[in-house]
Amino acid sequence: MRIDTVWIGRGGQGIVTAVYIVAHASIADGFYALANPEFGAERRGAPVKAFLRISDTFEDAPEPIKTPDVAVILDDKLIDPMRVVIDAVKPGGYVLVSSGKDPEKVAELIGRKDVNIAVVDGIGIALKHVKLAVPNGPMVGVFARVMGFPKLQSIKEAIESQLGKAVEQNFAAAEEAYKTAVIIPATEQGTAKAAVEIPTTSAFLTGDYELVGWDKIPEGGLTYPGSSLRYKTGSWRVEKPIIDHSKCIMCRKCWMFCPDDAVLEVWRETKLPSGRVVRVKAIDFSYEYCKGCGICADVCPTGAIQMVREI
Repeated sequence: MRIDTVWIGRGGQGIVTAVYIVAHASIADGFYALANPEFGAERRGAPVKAFLRISDTFEDAPEPIKTPDVAVILDDKLIDPMRVVIDAVKPGGYVLVSSGKDPEKVAELIGRKDVNIAVVDGIGIALKHVKLAVPNGPMVGVFARVMGFPKLQSIKEAIESQLGKAVEQNFAAAEEAYKTAVIIPATEQGTAKAAVEIPTTSAFLTGDYELVGWDKIPEGGLTYPGSSLRYKTGSWRVEKPIIDHSKCIMCRKCWMFCPDDAVLEVWRETKLPSGRVVRVKAIDFSYEYCKGCGICADVCPTGAIQMVREI
């Protein structure tokens, strides 16, 4: 028996911890396990993938997994950008997704009927038990549910060895996900795309690299300056800021402290009690670049900005 899995998430969601927990728990249950992560940008919110191989025989081959039996997605916003991972899952395999959306809607997003799909609101469960938007514990529970291993008790012991704190809360999250995950069985066979493999580099995390011929390279081998305008990081967030303009005093603290220049000062029309419509300055957000860090809400002195869950 050998199970190859690829885990996809974002920095700060605990994806590496998740694969280590499953690996340790599987070893405790008598299996062999090999877990190794691969990073793109090493910053909170950036896409991260990790490989986990579990087998009943010893293997010392830590190469990237190209055709997994199981794909675990910790953020449903990564379904489209990481489509190559879903397409690479073997027919009859599993795609496990943390999402607050309706399971049938998630199945439509996955777009494959030859794989089994498991959906759970990992972030909602994590917020309930751990008070953090980290769906790693719940997805460990879902993995145990669909695969039949590792045992819940082994998972609890692995959580204690890997985290050393908040053990009961994280285990409660994993256990609830284990019990409540919605599983949609495969209804077809053999519809996977032919010869699909996950790239062995992190290119699929950042997008295809543009290959430029020698005749197009600027003189002297120089290149134009980079610009953060090219990197739209709005898909990284779990929560987004919403502003109540009736409470905003235009102190601009949100604008001052935003690390991504995602807070904007704009003109908006408002209606006065007299009925007259005037244009006034107001705070707004550029959601293409807002990563949902919540700093704006933290520094707002009037509570005008609230963070609202988005996935």
